[in-house]
Amino acid sequence: MQSSEQFNNKIHRLGILTTLVVGILFISVPLGITLIFGITLDWKQVLTVSAPIGVIFGITGLCEKLAMAPVIGPGAVYLASSTGNVQNMKLPAALNAMRVMDCEEGSEKGRVVSIIAVATSAFVTTIIVFAGMLFLAPLVVPLLSNPVISPAFDNMFPALLGPMVLPVLLKNFKAAVLPFGLAIVFAIVLGSSYGQLQSIVMVAVILLSIGGMKLIMDRKKTGTEEETEP
Repeated sequence: MQSSEQFNNKIHRLGILTTLVVGILFISVPLGITLIFGITLDWKQVLTVSAPIGVIFGITGLCEKLAMAPVIGPGAVYLASSTGNVQNMKLPAALNAMRVMDCEEGSEKGRVVSIIAVATSAFVTTIIVFAGMLFLAPLVVPLLSNPVISPAFDNMFPALLGPMVLPVLLKNFKAAVLPFGLAIVFAIVLGSSYGQLQSIVMVAVILLSIGGMKLIMDRKKTGTEEETEP
């Protein structure tokens, strides 16, 4: 029987290997098209256009993984990052599965449940997208483009995120209120520019939240030590 450390090490090895394979496959498609058709690229223009996008999404992706890993575990993070649609599908699926199975976020049981939930979500999503592409596209496109109904689809992510996040917020209110409060303050202060600066805001919120929680834990520890003194 494997220990927890052996299981985690195997997860990391498989996760790193599969991430490299997926990255190579992603790059091979445009690279193959470029070589087959003899397309000449202006690398200076490519770097000029892609560098800002890479910086923004690189920071956002890193912060996203650092925030998700303690909650759903590294295995689910590797799998979700490879299959995509993390915020809309994979993270809610993992959180809902842990809630249904009555698992603590970050526990060994919760990590296993998260892996199963993310993998199931990936299979189901792929099947639904493939079936929709073949059979439902002619019927769904007019529905999605309807000016009366389209606002509902545009706000599907906020509608889904609220019910999933609220139980987490209420479960550990003291720990969660600080990052939620900081994010709301940044959104009010930055206004319309919040979307462009969300990666920087995420880093700031994480660092401030860690600092705030450290102060709370230090104060709690000091109070406990004073109560135990004779």
